[in-house]
Amino acid sequence: MSKQLVRFSRVLLVLGVLTLALYAFAAPSLAQGPTEAPTIQIVQALGKQSDKYAAGKDTVIRVLLKEPVPVNPAEQKVVVKLGDQTVATLEPQPASEPQKILTFTCPSRAACGDWKAGDYTFEATIGPATAQAAAKFQARQALRVLAVGVKVNYGPGDVRNVEGKWKQQGDFMRQVYPIAPEGYKWIIGQDLDLSDDKYNLRTDDGMREVWQALANLQPSECTANPKGPTCYNLIIGFVKDRQGKEGNIQGYTMGAPANIVTESDEDAPATVAHEVAHVFGVGDEYDQMNGAFNCPVNPPPPAFVGRDWNNRENLSFRCDKSTAEPFPVGTGSIVKADVDYPYEVGGRGALPDMISFMGSGAPQDKNWTTPAIWSWLFDQLAPSAAVGMLHKAAPTTPIKYVAAFGYISKAGDVTIEPWYTFTDTTVIKEKPGKYSIQAVDAMSVTLATQPFDLQFITLSNPPRAIDPAPFEIAVPFPDKTAAFKIMQGDKVLKIVPVTPNAPEVNLIAPQAGETISSTYTIKWEGKDKDGDKLYYAVEYSDNGEDWVTLAVDIAATEWTDDFSTIPGSDQPVGRIKITATDGINATEATSALFSVPPQAPEVFIEEPEKDITIQAGEEIALSGAAYDLQDEWIYEDTQLVWSSDLQGELGGGELLYVDNLKPGKHTITLKATNSFKLSGTAKVIVTVTEK
Repeated sequence: MSKQLVRFSRVLLVLGVLTLALYAFAAPSLAQGPTEAPTIQIVQALGKQSDKYAAGKDTVIRVLLKEPVPVNPAEQKVVVKLGDQTVATLEPQPASEPQKILTFTCPSRAACGDWKAGDYTFEATIGPATAQAAAKFQARQALRVLAVGVKVNYGPGDVRNVEGKWKQQGDFMRQVYPIAPEGYKWIIGQDLDLSDDKYNLRTDDGMREVWQALANLQPSECTANPKGPTCYNLIIGFVKDRQGKEGNIQGYTMGAPANIVTESDEDAPATVAHEVAHVFGVGDEYDQMNGAFNCPVNPPPPAFVGRDWNNRENLSFRCDKSTAEPFPVGTGSIVKADVDYPYEVGGRGALPDMISFMGSGAPQDKNWTTPAIWSWLFDQLAPSAAVGMLHKAAPTTPIKYVAAFGYISKAGDVTIEPWYTFTDTTVIKEKPGKYSIQAVDAMSVTLATQPFDLQFITLSNPPRAIDPAPFEIAVPFPDKTAAFKIMQGDKVLKIVPVTPNAPEVNLIAPQAGETISSTYTIKWEGKDKDGDKLYYAVEYSDNGEDWVTLAVDIAATEWTDDFSTIPGSDQPVGRIKITATDGINATEATSALFSVPPQAPEVFIEEPEKDITIQAGEEIALSGAAYDLQDEWIYEDTQLVWSSDLQGELGGGELLYVDNLKPGKHTITLKATNSFKLSGTAKVIVTVTEK
């Protein structure tokens, strides 16, 4: 089964709040001498970040002093301990002028023990003064986002493709979310070709079709269990330019799990972080824009009017007791440099006043997180927390369901897409709704009911009314079901009959042992005893467990795909699965094993983002990443190696601080090697001048 159940209402994840012991701002001890004791900040995105720290995330220690002092590593250090064990002794970043804030960084993540989970103490010695702080670093669950480049239609004869910069537009989210690199699953999927006129993004119908094509990419097992390990928190399709009739829609969704984002927007990275935060219940901070305000979490100024976070029908809600400072309409709350201490680890370092990324209209370089957003996301990403709230505990006996898809207008007109049957042990919890789908027998006796609601608005910037609205829901399919009734209250909107026989499907190609390395046509046969028209979904797996959707709802019995753009292996482990549906009943067929060769990783250098010139002895951050179709993101220091054509190997890892580059023009190379020993590189020029 390859069609996915898309959850259309924003699901607010109610997770248990974990207690975190932190004493970073407690009064430190005072050594002999007149110097006042310093204050220690433990920084992952903010100097004041709700006392919650993600294990594995790059961390900087900052020591705040009453008066500026010259930087002198001989007299200034921070000792990092995990329990009773010393992990690292850090020196301050060099500076030519006296500093009021000293910054201590790990040369690499590995040099600080990868910041693994546990209780840390930080002992700072600044001349005669000492201070101590403590913090608990806690593991967070993985965040899975599927990112897809989309070639799409903007009107007859106007087809536009993305440039590719979307692949790195998730980097900002990695900075401002409380997640470790290995828990950050920014998965780059196959490009989608939606250039047909039916995907015209200047029309409501086209926008709906694009959204639907992306929603179909959710793995099949997520239909009944959206919290499963292979499910995506969000699927983001990147298109070239803004959408809508007037060309002013920056991004939109018709419900989870799919969202469309404009690649060419300057603040697209902030939009990505913004849209993913919605999945976890973080509300907008816009004025008069249907934003959802959660006053205890991230209240906008009291004059702002929007939706009540906990009662979305209330459209004239405001946070009357908010103390947030006023800001221009459209922007988010202020992240104050002298209160919240925003800091970009491995990049710009200490930041000036910034704007919450849950607002809108701020330039990309002014977007950042707030203590409230950081704290909320930290709790939502607790390892024991469920990603969704749709399901009760699973029984042992599989239950038969049908995944129902379609659209309903405000007038009650119903259009349905192909439905797919499947079995799962999960019991889907009923939720109140004005609409429902009922399974009935031949005498019209109701055997099962699944309620749902519709959303007649796109959550977009700006938001827009839509009619019809989509529905996608899993409905129990008991034995003796003769039809499904789509209901609005007690009114029958449509009856969908069930024919007695499931389709038959036979896979023809690929055959066992084939090697497929480029464009290839998958072929199959399908038939149905009832004479129903059949639709097909095509999936690929390189391990037999995780399936990538290649096509869905196609009527043809073949599909051509480029196998150089999907994960491979040095072993014959590839499989193709075809799911045939007669509109309700579905049947699967899986191929024998075949081979797809592995691909080399794609490498990105993030800092420096362009060729730069520095002075000898100046410290710079080398920051980069690599994406591999087989391994996904590569993080190990041994697999990411930095080198200079003048000095040879410099070190390893995503983040490396270097202060010993000799004068000259250096070609800095980041080389990434995957688990199949295939390598890719990226380069940047760093010119070093004499002091």
